[in-house]
Amino acid sequence: MATVDTFFLQPFKTHRKRLVPGQRVLAKTKPHALNEGERLSRSAEGVAVIHVTADDETGEVSDLEVLARHGAIPQEFEEQIRAL
Repeated sequence: MATVDTFFLQPFKTHRKRLVPGQRVLAKTKPHALNEGERLSRSAEGVAVIHVTADDETGEVSDLEVLARHGAIPQEFEEQIRAL
């Protein structure tokens, strides 16, 4: 069973006085994801940098970790991440 590591950034913006997720941004490596998270945090209300480990064949997620948080992250997003 081979695993695949994926890094992405989840930006958040304010829409009608609520924080909502923006378009997800993929990153190539952990350092790239962390650097992009800092850069993106200058223009977004909040950014979560996330690392996902999944089975290459089935796509089943074996581990999900929030590497960094910048700015405002909605409470429900944090709860959803913990539930996985």
